Amino acid sequence: MARDEVLTAQPGSDRPAGKLQEALANAHTAIRRGARIRHIYQHPARYSGSIRDYLSQVPAQHLQVRTAELTVERLIIIDRSVAHIPASADRSTALRISHPALVSYLIQVYEVLWAQAVPLAENHQATAPNAPVTAVQHSIARLLAEGHVDDVVARKMGISVRTCRSHIARLMQTLGATSRTHPGTLLARSGSTSTSPHEPPA
Repeated sequence: MARDEVLTAQPGSDRPAGKLQEALANAHTAIRRGARIRHIYQHPARYSGSIRDYLSQVPAQHLQVRTAELTVERLIIIDRSVAHIPASADRSTALRISHPALVSYLIQVYEVLWAQAVPLAENHQATAPNAPVTAVQHSIARLLAEGHVDDVVARKMGISVRTCRSHIARLMQTLGATSRTHPGTLLARSGSTSTSPHEPPA
């Protein structure tokens, strides 16, 4: 059990209520032992009611949360000495890693992700000037330009296929795109970059 620090990377935009209750119990136990907690979620998790409910029950002074466009598969690092990664595709089992070199490497990966992620509490304007495209939509446009189909884009973004298609429709309408790959081309040509994951949920 953690005594100093818990680092987690959580792919996707939502988690089952039972898993979040288990995570909440573990967080409270770690905090009682004096540990600090850092979570990295994907941007769409900002609009998950269950995740926000979980976060509201963890003392803010012990918790830091950031979101990123993409993250690695689920990763939990405890006290910088032990790491846990999925051992099966459905994440029902985990592999415990304690080899110092491997744990050190995973910590470096985590810190790179953390540095590139956006603090949950940070306020940004919803769109960049002259580019009414959100961060999530910009990421979707890039993935479409790479030739990915809807279900692959949705999986990489940690959102449902329905939500993904809603974003695609908005993108095409906003940019006047004529094909699925056109939004990415238009954004690249304009040199526009998204500035914020803060947007209303689909």
